[in-house]
Amino acid sequence: MERQRATQADVARLAGVSYQTVSRVINNHPHVAPETRERVQRAIQQLGYRPNAIARGLASNRTRTLGLITADFSDYFFTQVIIGAEREARQAGYFIMLGSTEKNMQEEPEYIRLFSQYCVDGFLFARPSTEADNRHLLTLIRSGVPLVTTAYYLPGEPMNVVDIDNVDGGYRATRHLIELGHRRIAHITGPITWRSARDRWQGYRQALEEANIPYEEQLVAHGDWSLHSGYVAAQTLLQRGGDFTALFSANDQMAIGAMRAFREAGKRIPDDVALIGYDDIPMSEYTSPPLSTMAQPMQQVGRLATQMLIQRIEQPSLPPTEILLQAQLVCRGTCGH
Repeated sequence: MERQRATQADVARLAGVSYQTVSRVINNHPHVAPETRERVQRAIQQLGYRPNAIARGLASNRTRTLGLITADFSDYFFTQVIIGAEREARQAGYFIMLGSTEKNMQEEPEYIRLFSQYCVDGFLFARPSTEADNRHLLTLIRSGVPLVTTAYYLPGEPMNVVDIDNVDGGYRATRHLIELGHRRIAHITGPITWRSARDRWQGYRQALEEANIPYEEQLVAHGDWSLHSGYVAAQTLLQRGGDFTALFSANDQMAIGAMRAFREAGKRIPDDVALIGYDDIPMSEYTSPPLSTMAQPMQQVGRLATQMLIQRIEQPSLPPTEILLQAQLVCRGTCGH
């Protein structure tokens, strides 16, 4: 005969406390005496009691579930954000529902509707800064729904954001090349509809200006983050005859594509062209020579974004906050030092 499942009332009887006290312990209410909490937890363990998540949600108006919507599960950095977010949520007693738009932002409202039907407590958006219809995000924000984004901003709208300081990252990448003695430094940007690409480009210009090095349009080419676009952009820079001795690429994939173009043109790395990327993807350590880069702490982005979201769920009056993390210089073989 199947054993009857223990109830919250059974836990209360065994622990010698009220039903309400058991509920407070299960929901991590702060106003429970330590010895009482321990007695209830011991009873829960002894009985093998498992709280009914649906009942808990109805009682507290919370499901302890977060909706995370991203642009692309296959992208390394979105995956790192998800890993950090999921670990942090689990430690805090929350679960995450995942949705991927496959880079089609028109799918976002559908995921919002779906997750809302499951009564998620808040939303986390891990998405790029692309031009898109953002009315659904504005509706969520202005309705007071807890919402945090990673690397995404709406101009003029106070938001909860966790991001990398990409201006600083672009500045320090370029500054490193300047400190190695380079004066003619080319740059391959990411797509300029992305704020991160614009910010890294701005950091590049700031480093040149600080060193009294003139900014030259002919030393800048545009890519779309892909290996092929980096290859084509590097070919374009070489065809312009800019006679540069170093290149800062706005991401590692474009830098790796550029390496192929330089080799085909008979350029030695780093002797003829020093090179630094941005991201520190796993592949960058295994190029020949290994790629110098700026490492982004994307798991930390996911962890902090989830912390921020849970804080907004549990303390709705907290003001909007922006957290900027620093990318870290990783020196390998492509810079010569």
